Amino acid sequence: MKISYCFCITLVLFYAFSVPIQAQIEFSEINFNPQPNHSDGKILTDSRLRIYVEKAKTNPNVSAPTTVFDLEQKAFQLINEKRCEQGLKPLEWNEIIAKIARLHSQNMANYKFFSHTGLDGSMVSDRADKSGLNKWRAIGENIAYNRGYEQPIEFAVERWMQSPSHKRNLLDEQWRESAVGIFVTPEGTYYFTQVFLLRK
Repeated sequence: MKISYCFCITLVLFYAFSVPIQAQIEFSEINFNPQPNHSDGKILTDSRLRIYVEKAKTNPNVSAPTTVFDLEQKAFQLINEKRCEQGLKPLEWNEIIAKIARLHSQNMANYKFFSHTGLDGSMVSDRADKSGLNKWRAIGENIAYNRGYEQPIEFAVERWMQSPSHKRNLLDEQWRESAVGIFVTPEGTYYFTQVFLLRK
């Protein structure tokens, strides 16, 4: 039996007169029993676009990650540190899972939606099956987006850790493989998708 877990977090900083006045955080949890999806819905192909992020201006002596891949690795490292602090094994990076996560983040950004359900009706379980990862026993997903934070990676991971459902996914001892996919819009909004996988 396949089991899927999906959790999302919304992190938005609102502006009035170009001054940040409020940070709003919304949490929602989605649990579902995945069913095969054989529809002809379209999923965008991976454009292999690498986006370069401007160097941090706060301290010129501190080097900042410069590519989205660097940001993904930083988020993944922070998550593994949280797991190790709890006596759990670190997750193993899987590039196929990373492509699934990146594409979902990119689609959410490009089509301006925020959901575990893709525009084609697919869930993370469907996206994994379509990518060839169909021999899994359990799969999970956390999503987030934020804008206007000096350290968007740390902020997203900390908010996941403060949400019971996201934290449960991050610290679930059954997971073995995972990856984080990030997409950054030209306006500076960061979209995050982390997929967790346990093979059969």
